[in-house]
Amino acid sequence: MHISVVGGGGRVGLPMSLLLASIGHKVTIIEKDVFRVQQINEGVMPFFEEGCSNLLNSLDPGQIVATLDSSKILDTEICILIIGTPVDSNGNPNSKLISDLVSSLVPFLTNLKLLMLRSTIYPGVTKSLETILKKSHLKTELAFCPERISEGNALAELQSLPQIIGVDTDEAFKLSSEVFKGIAPKFIRTTFEEAEITKLFANSYRYLSFAISNEFFEICQSSNLDWEKVWFALTSDYPRAAGLPKPGFAAGPCLVKDTQQLNYFYQNNFKLGKISLEINEGLPEFYLQFLKKNFLLSESTIGILGMTFKGDVDDFRSSLSFKLKSLLELEGARVLCSDEMLQKDYFIEAHKLIESSDVVIVATPHKSYRNLSINKPLIDLWRVTKRPSLF
Repeated sequence: MHISVVGGGGRVGLPMSLLLASIGHKVTIIEKDVFRVQQINEGVMPFFEEGCSNLLNSLDPGQIVATLDSSKILDTEICILIIGTPVDSNGNPNSKLISDLVSSLVPFLTNLKLLMLRSTIYPGVTKSLETILKKSHLKTELAFCPERISEGNALAELQSLPQIIGVDTDEAFKLSSEVFKGIAPKFIRTTFEEAEITKLFANSYRYLSFAISNEFFEICQSSNLDWEKVWFALTSDYPRAAGLPKPGFAAGPCLVKDTQQLNYFYQNNFKLGKISLEINEGLPEFYLQFLKKNFLLSESTIGILGMTFKGDVDDFRSSLSFKLKSLLELEGARVLCSDEMLQKDYFIEAHKLIESSDVVIVATPHKSYRNLSINKPLIDLWRVTKRPSLF
């Protein structure tokens, strides 16, 4: 099949596009970022994702091509949209972006058998896009097939997780199955709305689990209890607590946004979601209050190791490390930043940060931090290093 992927140069679309090409589909990536188009066509990954660079360079010439030209959709049978629903500063989703995009693409959908939506949208959006297609007198089938990958594990999870296929017709299910046949081990058929809310539930559930861990940690810390011993006692050989994650910064481009979308869909009644946002987004403030009690911040240099939103990825979207940086600077602290996966003009090397800091915080659990020699007061909630942590 010849498949076009709109937004296919990003962290969701590109790993999927590479796998589709690797099983024989011809893939045309339509991307608005000129630099990414150039990189992909030159065989260079625009970001880090385990295994993707090797896969990109193993493909036959012409198997995957990137372009800025949306009209190339006309040459394809299937079009996959990797465009999600953004949320505003109040957490309210705006589906106008995706409806406007589909409307603008209508002239290029005339030969299309299937239009597939891939990124997260709240329930009802797919159905509204079906109306746009019908009003445009297009016979194109429609599907919502949510991605559920975690960054850093995209290729493995695309090939190991069941693929949910939200459709209203047998033909749409058949075409969607053909796209992922040879990649996904299993297909689960649902309606549009069931698939949409399943994706929101998946990310919200994960976000809630982090909130439970972070509040448990704060309870222990506020009660002068050793949270690490408590964690060991709670989870060791006790299967009902085995899935409890360790505390730490929980953010990223999906977990927060999807929890907000679910709250919007539930008419602002998602109580657990709202309190989880308060807990997780409030953890940098908890760090700040601890540091204020123990150090004179206006005369201190604080080093933050790890500025991406999770370990061993180079994505810094919604990272709470930057929130912590801002809070510390408002208190007059000098803040130094470093990251093994990400570079910005003001970042410095890890050993220089340690040498120049009064307190070092491991904010992101990059594996490379395991062997660092840190002889300064340390906050390492992730327990990446072997050094004692202040909490």
